Amino acid sequence: MVEIHWEGSIPEADCHAVVEALTHERLVEETLAHLAVDEVASLDPPRLTVRYLATGGAKRVYLVRVHSQRGDPFPFVLKHFLARQLVYLPPGATLGGFPAGAPGLDDRLLERMVWAARRVDERAPGLCARFGGLWIWPGDNGFPQRWMTEAYLAGDSLDAWKAGLEDRFVRGELDFSRYLAMRTAMERRAMAAYIRLWDVLGRETFTSDPSPWNVLFVPTDVGYDPAIIDLHSIHDSGTPVYVFQILEELFGSRDELREHALCPAIFDALGVTEGREFLQTVCVQLEAQADQRLRCGLSSYAASCRAIRRFLSQQA
Repeated sequence: MVEIHWEGSIPEADCHAVVEALTHERLVEETLAHLAVDEVASLDPPRLTVRYLATGGAKRVYLVRVHSQRGDPFPFVLKHFLARQLVYLPPGATLGGFPAGAPGLDDRLLERMVWAARRVDERAPGLCARFGGLWIWPGDNGFPQRWMTEAYLAGDSLDAWKAGLEDRFVRGELDFSRYLAMRTAMERRAMAAYIRLWDVLGRETFTSDPSPWNVLFVPTDVGYDPAIIDLHSIHDSGTPVYVFQILEELFGSRDELREHALCPAIFDALGVTEGREFLQTVCVQLEAQADQRLRCGLSSYAASCRAIRRFLSQQA
């Protein structure tokens, strides 16, 4: 029998669902087999503590600690995908070749998330949280239970880091130039992580939510490395112009960010030659839309194109 202890308050209905998941068909054992092979032999019986972490979009997230005979508990993340629609595609995007509204699209999303997580684990270890497993079984209400596990990363999000830098600036510990340089450097590293994700996934798949909150800076022996903690919302149609614009939108449409963080991040992730080709493609496609957008009373993307061209001219 699995022994489960709760940290903090969790609604009774959620507790029932979590207990069902943690006692379901070797979920814990198979997760540990993927994430911590050495822990498996010392679990007899398993003793777990569970803490609620967050609710975001269509899922709830919990931290599970597995207590073994070896001393320190081993943590992993347990994600419960709720009984609601998971897939919301950007205009014109598809998922596995299927458009919005196609039957079974949520199942295809989960399949693609598993594919993406495994591909990243193989080709770019550390870029994302390691994949532990996916389990789906029939629920009492006729809606499937959908649970995923992954490695727990102990770090702070980019937005948390930026808030800390701002606090230090307000207290007078950093002058403005130092504050801006440190903030820009962290934004650049976070966006480079997303560009690497796009590259590793074949340069066609991307996420509609490359949020600063979904990048953690994880401590290592030589500093802090960015790691992406959420592959939800991935889809096809990850063209260079889409990748550039969604990062620009979510990180902030500021000239200094485009020129000193976003464009350099593309070079960091792809190298100079392919990074230049990426940015030239983006600029050509944005300029091709300019006249039509102006006729509709919309921005012509002139600011983005100017920033790209200034950056490229400095790299000549």
